Amino acid sequence: MTPTIKTLAGTLGLLACLVAAPAALGSDVSDIGYVDEAAIGRLPAFESAQKQFNDERQSLEQSFEAQMKTVKSSADQQRVQQDFQQRIAQRQQALFGPLFARAQTAIASVAANRSLTVVVDKRIILFGGLDITKDVVELVSGPGVPVTPVNTPPPSNVGYIDQGALDQTPRIKAAQDRFVVYRQDEEKRLQAQLSQAKSDDQRRVLLKRSYAELDQQQQQLLGPVIQETQNVISAVAKKRGLLLVVDQASRVYGGTDVTADVVSALK
Repeated sequence: MTPTIKTLAGTLGLLACLVAAPAALGSDVSDIGYVDEAAIGRLPAFESAQKQFNDERQSLEQSFEAQMKTVKSSADQQRVQQDFQQRIAQRQQALFGPLFARAQTAIASVAANRSLTVVVDKRIILFGGLDITKDVVELVSGPGVPVTPVNTPPPSNVGYIDQGALDQTPRIKAAQDRFVVYRQDEEKRLQAQLSQAKSDDQRRVLLKRSYAELDQQQQQLLGPVIQETQNVISAVAKKRGLLLVVDQASRVYGGTDVTADVVSALK
């Protein structure tokens, strides 16, 4: 299997995952907390919602497949597919929306009580920070309704970036598009070569060569824009006095949004 656009996005995502300022290691990070989101997802309420969603999704998929067998035109097929996707999204929101809102309020409440300026996902923490998972789990699982803090999170020395917004900046998008075109052409060429191969050994050689060429082309097309973006994020972090910058997907609560600053500098 050749690299996909998800692999490409993951590569670019690395540059905004964790950018630390030079002083970060020696600084006081007592106001940074983290939570194990996976542990929250294992709570009975979430597991029950997941089971119900899986059952309903299976039923909707069966209905979708039956409908797709009866429609003829591409317009009708698109309509049925859009209806299916919309119904799936609606059920997902109905089942998980209230649970996510409750968990988010619990995280905000615990963070406020602990005087934390930011809470991130445990997966990006290697050392330091305050683990508030136990407190959050107890609040989410408790009989009462978590209370939203009166005050907004205080200013934080941890920034975050919306990777999706970065991906839409002209240079990054152009680099992505060029690589996608190259990858598609390479896949066609590889399939043609594989169809002519006489043995499994020949196929393995062709695949290995294709992977190497894709990797090399990815480095050539994306390497410079990744380095430029890395430099911009570091400069913004230094200017704003931030200890580190994380991807928005890893930020759970609080933090300083520097997306606009980085996007502006990249244009």
